[in-house]
Amino acid sequence: MRLLTVVSLTLLGAIASADELIDIPTARKIVFEDVKFEYRAQPTSHGDAQSYLGIGVGRSFELDLRDIRDAGTAPVGTFDFSYNYLAALPGLSPGLSFGVLDAANLTSDGRRFYAVTTFRNTMDEISGNVYADITLGMQVGSMTSPFVGVSVPFSPSIYLIAEDSGFRLSAGLEYRISSRVIFRVIDRNNQTLLSLSAAARF
Repeated sequence: MRLLTVVSLTLLGAIASADELIDIPTARKIVFEDVKFEYRAQPTSHGDAQSYLGIGVGRSFELDLRDIRDAGTAPVGTFDFSYNYLAALPGLSPGLSFGVLDAANLTSDGRRFYAVTTFRNTMDEISGNVYADITLGMQVGSMTSPFVGVSVPFSPSIYLIAEDSGFRLSAGLEYRISSRVIFRVIDRNNQTLLSLSAAARF
């Protein structure tokens, strides 16, 4: 019975999650029949911007479409694809995913294949279904390196997020307005970005 409860809470917690932290992939997945949209940009008139649409495909796959507009360059469209082999069960077993980033090989980071695991732990000190995640992975392709990331809650709605992609450091604060709407302030390579994301079921 306890295992069923843990599984149910994990699935609920994944509703507004995607297979990403800031830039690195995680072993989390948008659940089947959910979509997530995120818009991320510098708060300047001619800064970088990125639009993201993630779709849960069946029980195990996720497709992420990206539109990237770096300042002074033409927009680039690409996509990521992931297979979630195992969902993380808090305190029991880590999640495990495989996939490809920038499958069209059009961004400055280039196409990379990866394997990633995410460990999820319940934060008993905070009321509600609150989890801390640690992500470890390896990417191979135009850039080859290990990567690591963490998501640490201060409260049910405020999280610290940080990652080292192997070639870029990023960190930020995440405010979960609701289970399906998230606002973020991110420092990415000394570049401030604001992000708003929303998830919906179709």
